[in-house]
Amino acid sequence: MEGIILKALSGFYYVDDGQTVIPCRGRGKLRHAKVTPLVGDRVEFTPLSDGQGALEAVLPRKNQFHRPAVANIDQLVIIASQAIPVTDPFLIDRVAAIAEGNGCESVICINKCDLVSGEDLAAIYQKAGFPTVQVSAETGEGLDRLRELIAGKVSAFTGNSGVGKSSILNALEPGITLETSAVSQKRGRCPPPPPPCGAHPPVLRGAGGGHPGLLLL
Repeated sequence: MEGIILKALSGFYYVDDGQTVIPCRGRGKLRHAKVTPLVGDRVEFTPLSDGQGALEAVLPRKNQFHRPAVANIDQLVIIASQAIPVTDPFLIDRVAAIAEGNGCESVICINKCDLVSGEDLAAIYQKAGFPTVQVSAETGEGLDRLRELIAGKVSAFTGNSGVGKSSILNALEPGITLETSAVSQKRGRCPPPPPPCGAHPPVLRGAGGGHPGLLLL
C-alpha cells in the first residue's frame, strides 16, 4: 500500500493512506540503506495485524529540506515582520533562494500588519514577482488571502524567531493550539523554547475553512 507521512514522532511514522492514519515503523533495510523517512514522503508500507504498519520503501522525492526536515513541498511560506522583531530582508532572500534551488515556490507573508503595515517591504517582493500578503494573526486581517495562496498545495512555514509562525497557524487552523511566546522588547525575539517535550515536530494538516491546502508545522 502507499500513503504519505503526516507526522514523525518517537520512532513512529504516521501514514495517511487516504482513508485512515496508520502508525508505522521503518524496516531495518531502510536504516541499512541510510534512508530516513521525512514528513511529506510518499511511502510504501505493509499493514500489520496489530493495526500498525511497516514502512517498506520511500518513493522518489521531488525535493527535501533539512530545517524543517520535510520532503515534497510545493511552496515555502516565508513569515516576516516589520514590527518587533524586524526581519532582515537578507533572510527572506536567502530562504527564497534555497526554495528555488529545490524547485519550490515562495510566498512572502508579512505578519503584524496591525502594528506596522509592512507595505514598503511587501512592495519590494511584489515587484520581484513573489506572491505577497500582509496579515495580522491578532486581528485576522489578510488570513483569507493567505488561505487562498496555500489552498491545494503542501506548504512549509518558516521565518525568524518571534515573527508569529505559530500564531498564524493557530489562526488558520483552530484546534492546533501551538504554544506561542512573547517577544522580548530588549532582545527583539522570543525566549529560547522549552525542552524537547515542548517541541512541535513537523505535522501535515488540512488547512481550515474548507481549503484543501496542507500546512507543515
